[in-house]
Amino acid sequence: MYESFYGLREKPFNLTPDPDYLYMSSGHENVYSHLEYAIQESKGFVVVTGEVGSGKTTLINYLLRKIPQAIHVGIINNTFVQPPELLRMICNEFDIEIDDAEKTVLLTRFYNYLLEQYTKRERVILIIDEAQNLPERSLEEIRMLSNLESEKHHLIQMILVGQPQLKEKLHQKRLEQFVQRVTVYCHLGALDREEVQNYIHHRLGVAGAENLDVFDPEALEAIYKHSLGIPRLINTLCDAAFVYGYADDVKVIGRELIDAVSQARNLAPGGNGQDAFSDEEEKQGNPASAPALRLLEEMQKRMRTLEERLASQENETRNMTRELQARNGNREDLEKVFTKFFREMKKSYDSRAKLAAKVEHLQKQLAEKEKSLSRLSSSPPVLPEKREEG
Repeated sequence: MYESFYGLREKPFNLTPDPDYLYMSSGHENVYSHLEYAIQESKGFVVVTGEVGSGKTTLINYLLRKIPQAIHVGIINNTFVQPPELLRMICNEFDIEIDDAEKTVLLTRFYNYLLEQYTKRERVILIIDEAQNLPERSLEEIRMLSNLESEKHHLIQMILVGQPQLKEKLHQKRLEQFVQRVTVYCHLGALDREEVQNYIHHRLGVAGAENLDVFDPEALEAIYKHSLGIPRLINTLCDAAFVYGYADDVKVIGRELIDAVSQARNLAPGGNGQDAFSDEEEKQGNPASAPALRLLEEMQKRMRTLEERLASQENETRNMTRELQARNGNREDLEKVFTKFFREMKKSYDSRAKLAAKVEHLQKQLAEKEKSLSRLSSSPPVLPEKREEG
């Protein structure tokens, strides 16, 4: 699609946690060093936290590539589980027979597995991603598993990776014993302004870009402002900017295009259109706001329709690609078809952006009305003067 237009071998800003695209910022290097040290020294519990989309999973995937083959690694991603399910998932990760065995039997099998690896001088590491979702009972179960030790060495090392809420959860009094076992803790923050630029250039380079300056300096500044330095948001902005740029035949992307993409990708706050007034308030005494609320709901329905249309167009793109490749069409024909399609897609993005702006403006008006009504209701009523009969 836009790859050939921008001289790319592949899409550089996919959202998948591909270790080939890992950019080692100062923060990533710090976390990686902690993880490498913890593994080399077999340091019991390790906790890694970071904002949503900061690159934790990508870093873990990169780490797994570097781990020697003498280490057995199990990864748990589904963390909304209670202790019995968690133990079965752990056993399954290490190819331990599960069948219909009870918990005590599974614990015995797991312990025997750990001893077997220890006698072969091979290590066992369990990585739990999205660990902030673990129920407290499951966290306690993990702590109990860490009690499976030899006289001098840990039989298993555990790395918990999660969002900042994980640290908050571990600070609860009930989990004090768990926290005491954490030997290494590190946090992965957002990228700074210079790192955002380096991150974008790094990913473009890995994707085989002929021109690393496809985003001009003002565009890079806008990307930093809109993404707050979060890699996943940077990827989302840059990928959509390429779609816009390709549709409009723009070789170098500027601030205006980034601002347009950001506006199109961010819905107005509130989501369900009930920020200013609730349904009950509408029924009980805000007749002036009722038409506005209905208009707001209608706008948001139209926005959802646009989103569905965009999703449908993305599916259509994939189907078109397969069909054209099957027909072995010439390059010029392919370019014409995709240019036409992307222009249509951009129109849908623009419609959504305008609609989002209208919704946001209407919500602000409703909020102002609510404040006015609130002030009126809090003021004492003015009673008419009583006339004296004369």
